Amino acid sequence: MEKGIDPLTGEEFYKKRSNQRFASKSNQIKFNNMKAHKKRKAKGKEDRILDNNRQVLKTILGSDQEAIKSLDYLQGAGLDFGYNTHSVKRENQIWICIYDYAYTRISPNTFKIIKLES
Repeated sequence: MEKGIDPLTGEEFYKKRSNQRFASKSNQIKFNNMKAHKKRKAKGKEDRILDNNRQVLKTILGSDQEAIKSLDYLQGAGLDFGYNTHSVKRENQIWICIYDYAYTRISPNTFKIIKLES
């Protein structure tokens, strides 16, 4: 039987399968949970800001297809212009997107907001 070293505990064990990495299923679960927790923690601040930005745009639109709001209004509502997920070019304009919502500047202090089609 081949020996292996458990990445979580460092203990030596005999492998039951050739691709076995952990001494037990519980060690594998704990290792993967710790890895996922580190990843969530590393992205936590940005994810909270993006989630808040999406919620602000969703609330502003409500059931409307589009809305036009001022820069002051958006800032007052809590939109952080420094965080977005991607951008798209539509109607010869660059739209800044936060997941399934987008906004574009239509004048120096005015923005148009839309919900992107899925």
